[in-house]
Amino acid sequence: MLTTQMTMAEALQQVAEARPDQEALVCGDVRLTYRRLAAAAQALAFGLWQHGIRKGDRVAALLPPGPEFACLFFALAQLGGVMVPLNPQLRRQTLSAILKDAEPIMLVSAIPLNDEIVAETPGLRHLVQVPPAHGFGIAWQSLFAAPAEDRPSLPEVLPTDLLALLYTSGTTGTPKGSMHTHRSLIAPVMASIKLRELWLGRPNLEKLGRMFKALVRYRERLLRAAGQPQTMLSTTGWQNTTGLEVMLQALLMGDRLVVMPRFHPREALRLVQEERVTILIAVPTAYQVMLALPDFDRYDLSSLLICGTGAAPCPPQLAREMQRRFGCAVHIGFGATETGGGIAATSLDDSDRVQAETVGRPMPGMEIKIVDDQRREVPRGQVGELACRSDSLMLGYYRAPEATAQVLDDEGWYYTGDLAWQDEEGYLHIVGRKRDIIIRGGQNIYPAEIEAFLMAHPKIQEAAVVGVPLGFGGESAWAFVIAAPGAELTPQEVLDYCRSHLEPYKIPAVVRIVPDFPRAEGGKPQKFVLRAMALRETEGGGPP
Repeated sequence: MLTTQMTMAEALQQVAEARPDQEALVCGDVRLTYRRLAAAAQALAFGLWQHGIRKGDRVAALLPPGPEFACLFFALAQLGGVMVPLNPQLRRQTLSAILKDAEPIMLVSAIPLNDEIVAETPGLRHLVQVPPAHGFGIAWQSLFAAPAEDRPSLPEVLPTDLLALLYTSGTTGTPKGSMHTHRSLIAPVMASIKLRELWLGRPNLEKLGRMFKALVRYRERLLRAAGQPQTMLSTTGWQNTTGLEVMLQALLMGDRLVVMPRFHPREALRLVQEERVTILIAVPTAYQVMLALPDFDRYDLSSLLICGTGAAPCPPQLAREMQRRFGCAVHIGFGATETGGGIAATSLDDSDRVQAETVGRPMPGMEIKIVDDQRREVPRGQVGELACRSDSLMLGYYRAPEATAQVLDDEGWYYTGDLAWQDEEGYLHIVGRKRDIIIRGGQNIYPAEIEAFLMAHPKIQEAAVVGVPLGFGGESAWAFVIAAPGAELTPQEVLDYCRSHLEPYKIPAVVRIVPDFPRAEGGKPQKFVLRAMALRETEGGGPP
């Protein structure tokens, strides 16, 4: 009975009371029931209170996915505190910039931190090390040791109170902090529950046809999973929206969450086999690595019902390979840090083609529209900027009212900057980023279209296309390409492939074969870095 009138702490407590002895979280040797998880979160809340953490205070966390992260998140939810989850692998410069912006009172870290970062963070009073460093900072376990008689009454917390600052992944430059409330982070979970009702809820006449199609396709896999708590495997970091929503969906739906602090392809497949995972969540590049393992077929993956992916574009050919090799449905989710979770997703009853070639229909409770440059709605089937509105939207960017005003209007619409079109059946097709459009000879070139075409080549693993300004106006298209493992690939081979199939204006002017891309969290190529590389080469007298 999850509702947006609950706080996050109330939502977890409801599950703990309903399923106290069910396993909630599995991470290495740690196995926590819902009763133990809720109790640990409450004990930590009192420990944080003793160290001066009050309602509205920000606590930054450099933690991998696991029990420490979950306990800290739900403890702060009880206190009315604000979690600032950060990637433990952030470079020093980016980490320092985010900490200066967020100004946390406490920093909980699983990595060693140098004195400079601590000294440069204004207002920082406490450093907590997990595991504790010798004589440095507060020991993590000591935060759980508050005597019962010293435990105060915790403050009243409202669903509209700020709960998290989620910093954007930085695909286009400096990260910004999206402000999310209890309500905006619970709303995407409620939307996912409604999606699941197709195969978990009681059947009715409206759902029978869709259920029958799914049953014909997935047979025993669906029958085993239907009506049961699911076992989800999380392979992504929880500092971003994708990973955080995986944690919240599993724990607030009363599922069993298996956690990988760091992704390893063989370990992921082993966990699917041994823990009988029904829902696997990973970014597209992780699926590519798993599928490339020579011993992939020796793992028993028959428990899987869904392979879910998001955070970065999933090429159609990869989705089809996942369907074939994993033998289950592919759920491609599309969302943004600013929306707190998914904007759209494919579903279990969608056809293989729809699952591979679209990002599905809008999530329940999510309003969308496609607009032109004047933010007027365009006819269905026409490309424009995707805008959306729901309870899951951020309040705005932290300490950045001008940036907020650029993307949020007075009617509550968030303008994503993504170019998309919606077909007659309501499925969304993502074309690319608005700022990534390349204008060549008066023609619009959508990089995502060329990237999908390039990745259909058997020797190409991944591609990123960027526009590079020309001296006389207009732009040229540069294609950065990663060759498939073991493949020998030349730029000329790529150009010949393009010339044989693409319209002349879409053919890249320059092709560069690279070992990898500069990436943001989730694996997205940082195109602003690639564009800068191309500009440096052009200015240095390289190819035009």
